[in-house]
Amino acid sequence: MKFKQLFIIFILLIFSHNVLAQEIDEDYETLLLEEEEELPNSAFKPVIAVGRGVFTFLGDIHNNFFNPFHGKFVTNATISRNISKCIDFNFFATFGRLTGNQYSLTPTENLNFETDIFAGGASLTYNFNHLLKQKRPISPFISIGIEALQFTPKGDIYDANGNLYQYLPNSTIRDIDGKLTSRDYKYETDLRDLDLFGYGKYSLMSFAIPIDIGANVIVTDRVTLRFGNTYHYSFTDFIDNVKKGSGLFKNDAFLYSYVSLRLDLFSPADEIVAVEKFKNLKFIITDKKDADQDGVDDFNDECPNTMQQAKVDFNGCAIDDDNDGVPNYLDKQPNTLANSIAVGTNGIRIIDSHLIALLYDPDAINRDEVHHYKKKTSKSSKKYNKIPAKFEKLDLNKDNYISVDELQKAIDSLFDFSSKLTVEDIYELQDFFFEQ
Repeated sequence: MKFKQLFIIFILLIFSHNVLAQEIDEDYETLLLEEEEELPNSAFKPVIAVGRGVFTFLGDIHNNFFNPFHGKFVTNATISRNISKCIDFNFFATFGRLTGNQYSLTPTENLNFETDIFAGGASLTYNFNHLLKQKRPISPFISIGIEALQFTPKGDIYDANGNLYQYLPNSTIRDIDGKLTSRDYKYETDLRDLDLFGYGKYSLMSFAIPIDIGANVIVTDRVTLRFGNTYHYSFTDFIDNVKKGSGLFKNDAFLYSYVSLRLDLFSPADEIVAVEKFKNLKFIITDKKDADQDGVDDFNDECPNTMQQAKVDFNGCAIDDDNDGVPNYLDKQPNTLANSIAVGTNGIRIIDSHLIALLYDPDAINRDEVHHYKKKTSKSSKKYNKIPAKFEKLDLNKDNYISVDELQKAIDSLFDFSSKLTVEDIYELQDFFFEQ
């Protein structure tokens, strides 16, 4: 079946990209302690499931007795991914055979069929975590989706010798010679090509809506058993090659009763340990007390006295988008450059001129007071008669004087890490600048 092969390739491409490309930005503890993102069992990566069960046909040709656990064996493969605390997104494919055998005292109503079935599609599963928050060994679920359906109805019309079965009103079957015989249950005839009822070449492809109900049973951290029953309502009435009536509710349907093994093969061990460690902790211990009213309960609040106007992260700490150490509600420069030397308490980046101002002593005497100071000193305290040797290369114009521009460049080179001068040298250069 080309359709089947293309569908499988599509699923593999989608999820191989998902597994390789996805990254978890938040740390595990933060994600798990945030109630709306708390995930059960299969923490973050896709979960692979393989199931086995039986089909039961619900259509125009039906068995004389109904048993949802009696039918042809079916195989199902699923890949699931958490998209929220309560919702899983699934890709699935189901392979198997449907059959129906109808016996009647009316010869023309002794009908049978068998068809290979391929159903592939996507669905959403709700796991009731909003209502049942505690960890449970058994948890219910319900799922609904859409799927593409492919079928090829065939019938057991002829005996082993290629002769039509002769159905009699006394419910016996005889061969062409009138001898009693029985069906060989070899479905050798393409019913669409035979066209017993004049339907023509109807499509062998359709769509269906699968509705799945069941329960998950946790075996280990990585292994879960799922028991379920899926009702597939199709948009065709030709799965059994018989069309009785018209309208949406006359279409064929079938049940899939199954058990599947779900494996979490991709989540790292530390993720699974974190899930088990933190999953139920806040429901049991904290009782939702939140002293600073920041939306994070006290047990999980790493910053317990947050100001009311501050927006907080999962840990209850004020958000600082530009990571400059000043939270957003105090930050007057919200997009501070990452390579900034430092920021003030208001979050504004400190630039070179600010550093110079910080280096200068605000209590130093002004230039117009220098002559008063000299008059009061009996002896000059001048320490420098010429530019110290280690500062000579800073005198760029060789005028034996360190100018303001040359001092500025010396300070810049220190913070650019292109100078061999130390902080102490800069203080000494400052002293020399004012004394020269």
